[in-house]
Amino acid sequence: MSDKLFLQQPVDDESISQFTLADEQMRSLYHSLPVSLLSSIIIALILSISHWKVIGQAEIILWNLLLGGTLLARLILWIFWHNVQQLYSTLFWLTCFRIGVWLTGAAWGSAALLLFAPDDTIYQALLAFSLAGVVSGSMTSLTVDKYSSLGFVILAITPLSVIIFLEDGPTAIAMTSMTLLFIFFVIASATRVRHNMEDQLNNNFRLLQLTNTLNYKQKMEKIINHAQSIYIGEGNIKSALSTLLHETLPLCHSELGFIGQVKKDADRNPFMCALVFGSHKRDDRQLEIFRATNMPENGEYRNLDNLFGMIMRSEKPIISPNLARDMRAGTLPPGHPAISSFIGIPIFSGKDQIAILGLSNSPVGYTNQTAEDLEPILKSIAQFVQTMHHEQQHEQDKAALEASTQHTQTILNDIADGIITISKEGIIQSFNHAAETIFGYRAKQIVGKNVSELMPEPHKSHHDDYLKAHIKTGKKNILGIGREVNGLRRNGKEFPMDLMVSRVFQNGEPIFIGIVRDITEKRRIDDLRSQFISAASKEILGPLNIISEVVGLLHHSEQKTLPEPFKNALNIAQANSMKLQKLMADLLEMQSLSQTNSAYQLEAHAITPLIEQALQRNATFSDIYQCQIQIQATVNSLTVQVDKVRFIQAFTQLLQYALKFSVPNSTLDIHVNEERSRVKITMDIATAKMPTERRRNLQFHFNEVGENWGECQYEEGGLGLTIAKEIIEKMHGKITIESKTGQDNFVLEFQQAIKSP
Repeated sequence: MSDKLFLQQPVDDESISQFTLADEQMRSLYHSLPVSLLSSIIIALILSISHWKVIGQAEIILWNLLLGGTLLARLILWIFWHNVQQLYSTLFWLTCFRIGVWLTGAAWGSAALLLFAPDDTIYQALLAFSLAGVVSGSMTSLTVDKYSSLGFVILAITPLSVIIFLEDGPTAIAMTSMTLLFIFFVIASATRVRHNMEDQLNNNFRLLQLTNTLNYKQKMEKIINHAQSIYIGEGNIKSALSTLLHETLPLCHSELGFIGQVKKDADRNPFMCALVFGSHKRDDRQLEIFRATNMPENGEYRNLDNLFGMIMRSEKPIISPNLARDMRAGTLPPGHPAISSFIGIPIFSGKDQIAILGLSNSPVGYTNQTAEDLEPILKSIAQFVQTMHHEQQHEQDKAALEASTQHTQTILNDIADGIITISKEGIIQSFNHAAETIFGYRAKQIVGKNVSELMPEPHKSHHDDYLKAHIKTGKKNILGIGREVNGLRRNGKEFPMDLMVSRVFQNGEPIFIGIVRDITEKRRIDDLRSQFISAASKEILGPLNIISEVVGLLHHSEQKTLPEPFKNALNIAQANSMKLQKLMADLLEMQSLSQTNSAYQLEAHAITPLIEQALQRNATFSDIYQCQIQIQATVNSLTVQVDKVRFIQAFTQLLQYALKFSVPNSTLDIHVNEERSRVKITMDIATAKMPTERRRNLQFHFNEVGENWGECQYEEGGLGLTIAKEIIEKMHGKITIESKTGQDNFVLEFQQAIKSP
């Protein structure tokens, strides 16, 4: 069993934290010393008075001087121990006590030499019983120390036992045996008492350990709860950390401490930012002066060649029992409080080191056990620092978001188009500067109101129903499709505008973004253009029709009488008048298509009959160009969703263009088939007769947005192709040019539809 049973947990009383068996032995021996001295004096007086007339008085006085001197020396030792016991070690006081006991035992043993009555057995027995009583009485206080008890017994009884043994009386052997047995019983009793004391002390130590552990945990919980309550009440993490640090210092018997946040630079090298400093003094003037005059900028410590750097790089607790002699520490900055012992403990969140706790100037020093004991405190610091990091990141994100929002708002305000965002309930959430100009409202006047405020009737009354239907069914309707609608200004006037609506989701909720453009001026210019084209067409077509009629009559009636040059001129005039009439008709059709109110009646129609109707209407053209037209349909029941009139109009333009380049006495094939639920119509083009440049322009016109997009429109028949393309695309179809083995084809594609009964 070890003599040293140190407590594992630190406690407030340092004397208790160093409590050992030797300490208990010392206290027990010295505490019983006054009673032992008093009993020794009483027994000595009784023995001296009883022997005063039996033996020589000089011997009695000499013995009393010897015994009194030892007792006085022990009394002086007790007085010194009582007053200055902290100045010397436990071993010193135990040694002094043992010497005093041994001297006292020798003084009592000298009584056998000075007070022994050779011829009087009664006084011999009295002396023996007196010594036995002294020894027995001393055992009550000396059994805690086997060295003191055994030495006292041997020195006090052995001289009398020897003298009795040397007397050749009948009782000599018995007395000697009794003496030896007494010594044995004393040793056994002392050993048993010592073992009992050790067991009792061990039990007391374990109980004290448990009590101190519970008290230690309660103190830590109180510290943590106090810091958390400060954070909850004030919302200030640094104040909570400061409280946590100041209350942890006395728990660890430390004078100074700090908490630092560990960050990483752009090169992933760690550095520390000091958060809070603490001192066991409430107002440590020296520490405050150092912080004010020598604190690094922003509290950052980037030097990795010191204890701070070792903590961040090793990610283990760093302990320095003597900082002044520690080569790792370097020199303290000017004005820094003196530091003796030091411990730096890294604090982690997961696998990442996020903070450091530093403690210094503990009189009992630091060990790795210190870091383990402070685990709850370290976890609380980690939570606070992690929360601080999140708040800092939130502030950075918030600042970046505000800057981005400001940047975006600046861009939106500079955009010429009005941009309006609304919620799923139709409430306006944002209104840019262009929208203010278009509608005449300031943003603060219209934000928060229903977007129907910007619409004329009947859309104003039905808009909420439109939104509810969209939210319920999910149908996109006008989403992603631009269209022209009427808006309502603040002054109550309606105006035309282009509207494009898109939808995004924010936090799982739909937000609608409307982009509007005031087209009042565009509409006015379009109206002027339409009026001009209509007026010009009437002015041109009237005379042109008369000229064309006259040229036709001359061509038929005077065919034989006119000279050959006049015949050629007449043929040219007739051809040009027909081209001009066709051009004017196409121009009027283009004007009609450009009108937003050109309605398309999309219905399900069988495609083959529509093509046959178009061929019948253009039978004259096939006769003129001496070309036969043949329809090849794999399935006769194919149906498409088109406007019947518009389809025939577009197909006529394509057919006339193909006939114009056909070879006389040839056949123009039109193929109708189905591919992946789509109806595909293919029409041959005799591109062998077509100039190379025109063929290239035709490819650009239908397949690419190239630099020659507009050139084909101004070539002969090009305007009709543009009309056909516009009509087909407005009916949700597609037209391209397909080339195979030198042969080009018009390819029309429509989604297959089911014709209603």
